[in-house]
Order: sequence, then C-alpha cells, then structure tokens
Amino acid sequence: MKAKFICGRARLLAALCVLAGACALPARAQTSAGQLTVTLNVQSSISLIFQTNPASPAAGFCALTNSGTNNVGLDLGSAAFPGSSYVGCGSYSHIGSATYQVTSAFDVVVSKANTSSPNYRLAAQISTPPPANVTWLVNNIVLTNTGFTNLDAADNYGTPVTKTLQVQVKNNVPAQLLSETITFLASAN
Repeated sequence: MKAKFICGRARLLAALCVLAGACALPARAQTSAGQLTVTLNVQSSISLIFQTNPASPAAGFCALTNSGTNNVGLDLGSAAFPGSSYVGCGSYSHIGSATYQVTSAFDVVVSKANTSSPNYRLAAQISTPPPANVTWLVNNIVLTNTGFTNLDAADNYGTPVTKTLQVQVKNNVPAQLLSETITFLASAN
C-alpha cells in the first residue's frame, strides 16, 4: 500500500508540474476591434422656483407651501369689507371706498444652464376668468386668462426677485372661496 500511495503522490506531482507548465505558455486568443461613434446635443435650459420671502412671517409675507419648488401654494386667509375681520398672513388695505385688496410677497428664482443668455423675462397668466369685480394682479399688473402678461423684461438669473400677488375685491362680491392657479413663464433673452 505504501508503494501505491507514493506512486499516486508522484503522479499527482507530475500532473501539477504539467499543468503549471501549460499555464506559463503564452495565451493565443482571437482578437477583434470595433468603433463606437457618440453624439450628444447639449441643450440650454432655465428653471424656475418659488421661495418664501425671507421677511415671512411678517404681515404681507405669507409662507408658501412647498417652497423651493416650481409648484407652490399661497393661502391669503379670509377677508371681508371693511376689513375689521381679516384673518391671514397677507396685508389688507382699501383701494377707494368700495374695493379692498389682500397682498402677499414671494420670491421667484430662475436659474440657467448651458446658455449664454444674459437675463430672462418673466410673464404670468391666470387659469380661469375671475368672478365679476375680482382682479388678480402681480406687482400692480393685471393678469388675464387669455394670454401671458409680461411682468419683467430683464431679470438676473440666480437672484431672488420679489413679486407681490394682489387680489382686489369690490365690496359687492358675494361670499365665496376665491381660488386661482397662476402660471409663471420665464423666457431667456
């Protein structure tokens, strides 16, 4: 039995030597080459977000819900004429003897990428016609639902631009919830 064991061990050692020698020989594999052509079109872009104005929570500076995004909410509270019952974060004032106004400021920030545009213009539009004797404005500029109204001609990128939303209501408007969607459009100059 010892002879078989030694002989088996010798065969194993010989097999390992042959295997090691085979590994030391240079490998000769088939090769091939290819070429990949890549094209990429870099497009310019601008983005718009709304931010709560840093003066919030002072009167006339309501906090935005979802601030820092392009889809925010602004709750101006509850108002009535003559104003003694206004409850909200906005600012309440009278315009003449038969109209009141509720306002709140917020910031618009437009950023750019891959564009040489020096600045942008800003416009806004309301989504639906307002009820009779109700007017929606931004910085004293009346908004309509028939097209975008220009607000600014040349604002700087990356800088918060404060805008004031105004809702003007005549004292004969019946009690109701006033709600509106305002779309802002920033266009590179």
